[in-house]
Amino acid sequence: MTAQLYPTLAITVTISQASLAKLKEQFTTVHYYPIEGDKLFPEHLASEVDVWYSRFSGLPKFITKYEQIPRTKFVQLTSAGANVVLKTPLFQDPEAQKHVSICNASGIHVKSIPQQVIAMIINLYMSLHIQTYLTRSKAAWPSRQEIADAAGKHIESGSNIGSESLIGKRAGMLGYGHIARETARVLKAMNVDIIAANSSGTRRIDDGYIIPGTGDKDGIVPSAYYSTTDPESFREFLSKCDVLVASLPSTAETHYILTADLLKQLPDGAVLVNVGRGDLARSEDLLAALDAPGGLSGVALDVTDPEPLTAGHPLYTHPKAIITPHSSGDFVGYFESITDLLVANIKQVRRTGKLMNVVDPVKGY
Repeated sequence: MTAQLYPTLAITVTISQASLAKLKEQFTTVHYYPIEGDKLFPEHLASEVDVWYSRFSGLPKFITKYEQIPRTKFVQLTSAGANVVLKTPLFQDPEAQKHVSICNASGIHVKSIPQQVIAMIINLYMSLHIQTYLTRSKAAWPSRQEIADAAGKHIESGSNIGSESLIGKRAGMLGYGHIARETARVLKAMNVDIIAANSSGTRRIDDGYIIPGTGDKDGIVPSAYYSTTDPESFREFLSKCDVLVASLPSTAETHYILTADLLKQLPDGAVLVNVGRGDLARSEDLLAALDAPGGLSGVALDVTDPEPLTAGHPLYTHPKAIITPHSSGDFVGYFESITDLLVANIKQVRRTGKLMNVVDPVKGY
């Protein structure tokens, strides 16, 4: 019998017994030491581990050099972002960078984040958050004018509440990874035209982890692509977005990429939803865009600058803003979904020698 490739798994997150059983079917040896429990991972076992199942922060802190984990093939993270683990001492070691792959959890968040993106767009277009606030706080039936006034929308007296239809609108996906692709797929079914901007400005096939029935593997949903690295192309992209959906990671290239000047390129009354990272745009620039004549008609931010926002920050109470506490990626069965991803990944690497969702340490995602 051929020996199993990568037979030893170390788990440093808390998972269900059902998930643990699934993993024991795939690995000869499983070391289960959830770091949030009362157990610390035994140092003498680290050198035996082929695969790690770890939180966004990476491996146990005592592991700082590749020589401590010479058998390790890859680390499966529970997060889509890898910026924290890439900054740990271990992954500053050139040998670790050379021999150990970091695999993120991209692909599983299509179960929750696109739902929230679309919910927030509809909330802003229909002023649902304002209507809910008024009925709850006043325990009374608000007038249409009250709703429009509270939402900061200017209407002819009593005619409507300022709601808009998404039909015929154009949504721009700033970043076109798993989250954007699933969001685009659903929005297109609502008769929204989709365009996308990425670093290359070209269509790319998604070769990462895909939950069946979701996303846009071949990148065919957008009617046009634009480049974030070409200033003219990026400005043209922004000028066409009735709705801008940002799902970018935090990198040197994306840090405050949406400047005050670029926010002005958006059409009058555009809506911005950010579920990527808070350092996409400065909070003061967003506030200025919300308050400017012909500026943004609404923002929905699951990530903020800074994060968390300081107590009393004006974005919390701005009538055109919806703030959620970086919670869009949370859903029931989260770690079960990560386990399914890890199972798929170990099966693929044993079969083909190739891993899914490998993070590029230079790009940071």
